[in-house]
Amino acid sequence: MLKAAIIGFGGIAQAHRRGYANLKKQGKVELVAACDVDPRAFERKVKINLGGEEQELCDGLRYYTDLEEMLSKEEVDLVDICLPSFLHSEMAAKLLRRGYHVLSEKPMALNSEDCAEMIRAALDGGRKLMVGQCVRFYPAFDYIKAAVEEGRFGKLLGGFFTRLSGPPVWGWDNWFADPARSGGCLTDMHVHDVDIIRYLFGEPEKVSCRATSSFSVHDTVHSALFYGEAPITAIGDWTLAGTGFAADARIDFEKASVTFLSGTLTVYPKDGTPAFTVPLEPISGYEAEISYFCDVIEGRVENTKNPPQSAARTIRLIEHLRESVAKGGEIVPVSF
Repeated sequence: MLKAAIIGFGGIAQAHRRGYANLKKQGKVELVAACDVDPRAFERKVKINLGGEEQELCDGLRYYTDLEEMLSKEEVDLVDICLPSFLHSEMAAKLLRRGYHVLSEKPMALNSEDCAEMIRAALDGGRKLMVGQCVRFYPAFDYIKAAVEEGRFGKLLGGFFTRLSGPPVWGWDNWFADPARSGGCLTDMHVHDVDIIRYLFGEPEKVSCRATSSFSVHDTVHSALFYGEAPITAIGDWTLAGTGFAADARIDFEKASVTFLSGTLTVYPKDGTPAFTVPLEPISGYEAEISYFCDVIEGRVENTKNPPQSAARTIRLIEHLRESVAKGGEIVPVSF
């Protein structure tokens, strides 16, 4: 069984921890250690924007506040980076070159140059790298992707994606509010929808984006991605104080409309037959991505679902959206 350690024990690490607990029961991977520079991270309960319940400490974990001490004392195959975004690239490159496989939380990095450095480090170290684009691993989007690729409901006509929450004020040292450390909603939260749109439909021909800044930068984001005649729109907003987290998708095809609302996937045929709900495996995207990455490390599968090169392209597309914002929402062509 693979051994894993988490670096950064804030809110998102708790979601990963639940995945590891389930996968240990399957004999796939065991989370043995966690490191955080703030010792209070191991003592407090953490509640994040995802709306999950507060989490107790993880029984059996060994805790460290010094990375080198953890790495010297623990024999681990996989390091899971759950640090603030601005630390992803440097930490991942360092660990990859030292011989560890790395799962790094999204966004891959804050710019394309740092993404490229991470990929180089994986090649230099001969180890596997994957970015935590967890939405790709939710069963609902497996169904939608298959429908797109098979033409199950005919031609794509359009799509609408939303990801909304209150301000992420729970972060260590309030790092989400610092544009230099988070990149704002566009880079930190909206990146999920930019990535899943790419995953489902391929690369857009051009993009347009308008955004306002209030909490950090690019906090209310309206993006348009152009796929021939099919308009795809995504809205991200983390300024909605007092509201819970919500992420939904509505996709229109020639023969049916498909919605993923509040965790329920529904198909509405246009031929008059009744709508139906698609049964989904009850697994989180966090658990599914960790499981998949373990299979990649063990050589059971090739990483065709979420390779780091694709995660880097998502960041490149984010840069195009930033360019459009700077130009007042002007339509800009996409290049990689």
